[in-house]
Amino acid sequence: MALSLAALTLAAALGAPPPPRAPLEPTLEAALAVAAPGGPRAVAASRPLLGARYATSPLGEGAGPDPDPRFRLDAFDCQTFAETAMALGSAGSLAEARRALDDIRYAREVELADRLHEVLSQWIPANLAKGWLVPRSRAVAGPATVVAATVYDAARWRRLAASGQRLTGVPAGRLPVGRFEVEVAPPAALLAHPDLIPDGTLAVVVREDQPGQLTRVSHMGLVVVRDGQRLVRHASSWPGFMQVVEEPLALFLERQGRASRRPLTGLALFDLPDNRARLDRLGPPHPPEGGAIAAPVP
Repeated sequence: MALSLAALTLAAALGAPPPPRAPLEPTLEAALAVAAPGGPRAVAASRPLLGARYATSPLGEGAGPDPDPRFRLDAFDCQTFAETAMALGSAGSLAEARRALDDIRYAREVELADRLHEVLSQWIPANLAKGWLVPRSRAVAGPATVVAATVYDAARWRRLAASGQRLTGVPAGRLPVGRFEVEVAPPAALLAHPDLIPDGTLAVVVREDQPGQLTRVSHMGLVVVRDGQRLVRHASSWPGFMQVVEEPLALFLERQGRASRRPLTGLALFDLPDNRARLDRLGPPHPPEGGAIAAPVP
């Protein structure tokens, strides 16, 4: 079957390097030892993951209802790729990255009910409070910044459940309730001031809020700077490109604008700071759990 024009355009823009090759761990450990912590280290350490395959919900608790491994380097969806890059950004070793990833993915305990499922109401607030994220949207968009809000209440959760949309494993009493906001840079502002987006910025795709939809967030990735150009590194589910890729920011925004009937509000941007102080407070690195999967096989 012939590729669509959009797919051919993406293929030409990606210029993706060869898929990750085993052994991957020494390459990652070297990046963790050399690159400055925070965004720069997230960029350096996630580069060897280019070409890793896309998989829906590849991480779990290593046991129980979702026995998928808590840490892996061979397969990602968009959120787990971003989370892994964040964890690598403050880690000094892969053992520390495993510990950081648990802290990024869970409110307190490593259990399905305590996983930070919904991005705007759970994942972003928790990771702002823990110091894994620092807002960047207003520094890029200035007065064009949009405050995107979503209100969750018991009635909305009942309507969503009736339509088959749930936060898996979360009991009713632990569902997020309240008004949740995030600052978003609209596409025009992003394209007007790409130089204000630093290397290693987290970009979260935010769409128009609709009461019948569980979330406004549909995707996320890492902005990287190469030769002065802003690229988005992300785990792509685009047909024909089911892997971790890079593409120019303008193309990424154009595709996101066409990817859903819900209008694109823009990108919520976040700096990835050096969060080693929190990592140190979390205690010693834990060994891999039994279900952990390591490097991809070439």
